[in-house]
Amino acid sequence: MKRYILIFASLFLALSCQQDIVYEADYVVTLDKSNTYIAGTPVRFNFSGNVDNILFYSGESGSQYKFKDRFEVPMEAVKGAELSIDYKPRYGEAGALEVYVSKEFTGLDGSDGLADRQTIKEMVEGGMQGWTRLEYKEGASDKWTYQSYDVFDAKDNFSIAFHWCPKDFTKTQRWYLVNGLLTMDLDVEGMDCSEIDLRSMDLVSVMMNEEVEDPYLKDGGNGTVNFNKTDAQIVMQGVSGNQLKYAIDAWVISRPIPLNKVVNDKGTVIKDLQNYLHSFEYTWDEPGTYTVTFVGINANVAATSRQIHEMTINVLAPPFTEE
Repeated sequence: MKRYILIFASLFLALSCQQDIVYEADYVVTLDKSNTYIAGTPVRFNFSGNVDNILFYSGESGSQYKFKDRFEVPMEAVKGAELSIDYKPRYGEAGALEVYVSKEFTGLDGSDGLADRQTIKEMVEGGMQGWTRLEYKEGASDKWTYQSYDVFDAKDNFSIAFHWCPKDFTKTQRWYLVNGLLTMDLDVEGMDCSEIDLRSMDLVSVMMNEEVEDPYLKDGGNGTVNFNKTDAQIVMQGVSGNQLKYAIDAWVISRPIPLNKVVNDKGTVIKDLQNYLHSFEYTWDEPGTYTVTFVGINANVAATSRQIHEMTINVLAPPFTEE
């Protein structure tokens, strides 16, 4: 019996050691001889060797390997900032939404509802000092309206606040659907603009009504703010008259962010352990010179092996043809 236990232990140890072995990523990428390198025409890459996973960076804006770890740019590279918002009011009486931006707000706690209620109360009682109210022209019920605002002045510390404030609980309390996008004009290599939508701004919703026990009540149907609807990024879901015994008083406020934050460049997974890859095609729509990068990775829990291949692709404009 001891002999069998020893054999089993040795076998288990051998298998465990094998799992700790990472075979070196060792592969070759070549360009297919049939390639023409014309914009709009696929370019084929051929592969051989040993690699489990491959990431592909096309060299286009947003997919450059050298910028994979870039999450911000110098503040002086931000040359402009525009906030565009689509609004759709529904039902009820108009005039139940206010919109503000700030370059001074230090943020809400996000985990202490009573403290956040107090912060907002002091903010309102102080006359919204440090906040600028944006002009909001309310459109027809159930129709989208688009409005844009220059927010470059707030680029160092941007916050946005929506105040949902119907006035009369005996009448239908108005719904609002809101989509928003911040666009920053940049003067930096490999990127001419960056965008942040409302859902990416780390929003905090606070119900100010004392009748609502949980200040962070959201996504709860009528009378609450919703971030999980497909209709819009923010849905302030109103109620019919007398459904609630109070007029809704809710705020949605973003945590302050500097507008030099950017999304890092991403690669595309073109091979993993589930598929074989002997060739890959990619089409550039615009002529230009692109630095293409392939990152081959073999990995397990113990270690990782990488091999990187870079090549320059010159993509030409299609030949002019007379009709």
